[in-house]
Order: sequence, then structure tokens, then C-alpha cells
Amino acid sequence: MAKMRKDLKRIHEYHERVVGVLKMLESAPAEEQNPVQIKFLKLMLDYNENITDAAENHKPLICTWYGNAQEIAAGMGIKYYNPVFELLFHLELTDYQDAKECDHFPLDEKMCSLIRYAVYSVYNQFHPKPDCFLAMGEPCDGELMLHQAFKVNKEWKDVPHFIIDPSYGHTDEDYKYVAKQLKDMIAFLEKTTGTKYEFAKVREIVEETNRQYEVWKEVNELKQARPCPIGSFITDDMFWALTQHLPCGDPRATALMTVVRDMMKDAVAAGKGVLEKEQIRILWPDLAPQWGERLGKWLEEEWNAVVVMSFQGNTPYEKIDTSTEESMLFGLARRSVFEVPMIRQGRGFVDVMIDDVTDLINTYSINCVIDGGHMGHKDQSGSKYFLRKVCRDMEVPLLGLTTSLFDERYTPLDQLKKDISNFLSTTGFKRAKDM
Repeated sequence: MAKMRKDLKRIHEYHERVVGVLKMLESAPAEEQNPVQIKFLKLMLDYNENITDAAENHKPLICTWYGNAQEIAAGMGIKYYNPVFELLFHLELTDYQDAKECDHFPLDEKMCSLIRYAVYSVYNQFHPKPDCFLAMGEPCDGELMLHQAFKVNKEWKDVPHFIIDPSYGHTDEDYKYVAKQLKDMIAFLEKTTGTKYEFAKVREIVEETNRQYEVWKEVNELKQARPCPIGSFITDDMFWALTQHLPCGDPRATALMTVVRDMMKDAVAAGKGVLEKEQIRILWPDLAPQWGERLGKWLEEEWNAVVVMSFQGNTPYEKIDTSTEESMLFGLARRSVFEVPMIRQGRGFVDVMIDDVTDLINTYSINCVIDGGHMGHKDQSGSKYFLRKVCRDMEVPLLGLTTSLFDERYTPLDQLKKDISNFLSTTGFKRAKDM
């Protein structure tokens, strides 16, 4: 048997683990199966197998990040991966093995763990070497450092890279500036991967993502109902993966999102929510944490509380006009630098964050705000004063924390539970058992 390439060994491990989880889920009695979860994992398998196929058979393959107009790569038939997506997905399935290994990696432990995991994974050759990588110029300077680290890694030092220079403002001129760079990115991808750009094929992908974001917006409208028809962070996490990491513009992803929407629509029509006695509706003004599912379950059981919305779940996405190449690239530019979460709030003027928090509190009848305090992100730290002022002016209680969104060990869940319980008790809310 031929020895497996080192840069495919890890991706093969990911594949076998997901296959095992799928077999376990599908072996359960039909009435106990979760078809949404099963279909999502099958899309994960496809993602994994496509990357392996591209690496083994010398097909176009790139490394990229969320917010890099993936519609273009997908429309050009280029397979792409995010350097931490699968690692983060598998952390809990492996008792945080990579997190523990990363403790010994020579990068400051106070740095955002997303950045640390990305450098760690590339330096350990967890990914097949790409034809090129698309860097991300926002939302933090850690991203810039990360790509410099990629470039000095001996395995990737000859890998070409392209980075978009994000505009600072939010005007049509800003988006035109970025759209021009997307044209340059297309030329770069053609040169480095050997693929050809065709407007019609990219337009088809963009029209599908337009449909996906419309479904997501409908889901969020259903979340305005009280009681909320779905639990904390669920759609935030799943829809984020379907639109930003798994193959872009896949009709199967649209169908899966539509199933979730229809289930929620039925629940709202029946007056049913994830909690029969919903007491607290929470806004989480950041990305959804990696450990959010367990935090959400505890909030439901202990406090009759649900995280109704986060920045990751928010959908300020405008429909992209695909009638011309110019209008399509303009829309993709706007989406990339002004609509994708964290990039939206961390880039440019603080007014965006202030307006988003104000609007979300009003729209979703928020009772309190819990700020996760994204460790290692200066934009999050720098905006705390403004967040505090918005909440004070709107008379909505605010709890400020410091956590790693991607490594639950930084602030252990038990400690978070104590801090949140003290906050909710002090604010006057009752535990579920006392209601």
C-alpha cells in the first residue's frame, strides 16, 4: 500500500471521523434521527472529498477565508478550503486534542485562538498545499500577521497570494474600489490555477447565494416571535458554514436552509418555541462561540433564556444585481466588506456597531446583552465603551466577559455559568426552577 501524503493524512482523519458519526446517527430509529443534522454532515463529507480529490488529481485548489467573495472561486470551478474550518469542527469530537497541542506552539497565548490555530495547522501540514491563497485584510491586524506567517513557512513560501485592500467607508465609491480589486483577483486566480472565469457561471452561483440569504432573512424574521422557535446559536452556526465555508452556492445548502425555515414557520404558527416559558431574550454582539451549543442548552434549562441573535446570525445582506458583470462585482464587494459579520462591525466606523446593536435590541425584543469579549480582538475591546453606552441609553442590562470564541478552556464554561448566573440574578431574573 502506498504511503499517504503527510498533507492528506489529517484530512483523511477528518473524513473517517465524520463517516463514523454519520453511521451512528443513521443507525438510530427513524423517529430519533435528525435529518437536518445528517444532511449537513453529508455536505461536510462532500467538502472534504472534493479537497482530497483536487489535491490527489492536481485540480485547482486554493486556501481562503470567509468574506473573500467565494462565489467567484466556486463559479470558476475552484475547490477551496478554510485553514481552520475542519479543525474547529472536530475539536469537541477529539476532546480538544488540537487545542492542547497548540498550547506548545510558539505564538502568544493571548492572541486570538482562531489565528493561532490557523498558523498551527499550516505549519503542521494539516492541509494539502494550495495553488495559491487568498488572504484577508480585515477585520484585525492578526489576519495580516497570519498571512505573513504562511509566507515564511518553508512548505508554503512559494505559494502565490492575493489580498484585498478593504475600503474604510461604506459608500458606493468604496464598493467600486473593492470591486476593481475583485477583477484583479479573478485575473490572479486564472493565472495561478489555470481556470477560466465565465461571467455566466459565477452569476449562477451568486443568484443561488441570493436565494440563501433571502431564506436566512426569513428565518431571522421568524426569530422575532415570542417564544423563539429555535435554540441559541443554531442557525447562526449552521447557516454560516453553509454560506461561508462549504461549497458556495450549492442548491442542497439552500434546500437545507429552507427545511429549517419551514420547521420554524410551523412552530411559530402553532405558537410553540424552544422554551414553553421563555423569560430572557439575549443578544450576543459577536460571532457565535464554538462552545455555544452547550452554553445555550444551559441557559434554556437554568434560566428559560435563549440567545435570539448574534452578529454572526444577523443578515444585513442585500440582493446582488446580477444583470451585468459590473453590478455583480459591486454587490460582491459590498457583501465582502460591509455585510459579512465581524468584518462589518470591526472595519471602518463604530457607528455600524452602534446601529446594529440598537436595531437588534429593538427588533428582537432583547432583555439583556452578553458580550463574549472576543479575546485577542482589539476592535472588540475598543468598542466596549460604545456598547456600554448603547445598552445604558436603552436601559438594557449588559454583561461584559472575556472569552476565546474558539477555545473554551480560556474561560471555562463553569466559570461563565457562575458569571452569567450572578448577572441575571442581580438583574432581577428568576431561575427556571423558581418560576
